[in-house]
Amino acid sequence: MSAVLALAPVLIAVSVGLTACGDNKVIVSDDKGLVSTKVTVGNREPEYPNDDPSIPDGAGVYQAQNCAACHGADGKPVAGKATVDFSSKEWGRNQKPVVQYDFIRFGKAGVDHPAMTGVLRTSQIWQLVFYVRSLSTAPLTDKEIGEVLPVFGANCAVCHGTKGYGNGPLMKGNVLEPAPANFQSFPRFYDRTDDVLWDHIANGIKWEGMPNFLGKEDKKKGVKFDRDYIYKLVGFVRHFHESNKTEAATKAAHENEKEEENKPAPQESKPQT
Repeated sequence: MSAVLALAPVLIAVSVGLTACGDNKVIVSDDKGLVSTKVTVGNREPEYPNDDPSIPDGAGVYQAQNCAACHGADGKPVAGKATVDFSSKEWGRNQKPVVQYDFIRFGKAGVDHPAMTGVLRTSQIWQLVFYVRSLSTAPLTDKEIGEVLPVFGANCAVCHGTKGYGNGPLMKGNVLEPAPANFQSFPRFYDRTDDVLWDHIANGIKWEGMPNFLGKEDKKKGVKFDRDYIYKLVGFVRHFHESNKTEAATKAAHENEKEEENKPAPQESKPQT
């Protein structure tokens, strides 16, 4: 009895505390009910896409929002409307995708540009970001990706893996420290400019074990790693986290890749005796 009486003040205090916090209700419902477009407005944290943003679909967003009225159909600004030249390689190569996303979604103080929060879905904003980037540097075509693939395989995949996940043969047993970059990581690579990626490939990162390639040559593949080819490698790295296909085609391609990966390895037939 004495124990119950001793606990009574504590229970009353807890009860009062819960009553005082009556405004902070936690309502559990389905997932859609928990999603809010206002979640990131306060701290402007980016929401990353679920799949590689589609550049062709971004062109549709650009058209639907009539961006060309100020920025021009080819990215060259309309006189008296905009000042940034989206077609400039120098400008484009110095832009971080995540900063462009922030500008489109939330706007910028002192700049007369509409904020797209509540107007476009997150996926559409990322599609628009990568379409705008394509106006200065076009994404690699499937043919170009196929041409670079064996060069990447011979020089980069040993650490980064053939699919860019940072899980190449040298990472067996997680022996490399730090781990090779995962090119499929949106938070990491959307926070990098093309010029930064070029510098990492060209000059290496000594403290991370990344070798330098500028001026070197892959004689077997007939490739010299000069300035332009390294920018092509930057485009190849980008293809791991952007898409030159529509959203539907990108999804279908990834599903096909998963099916191929999950297929059981063919069994070797035993020689007959």
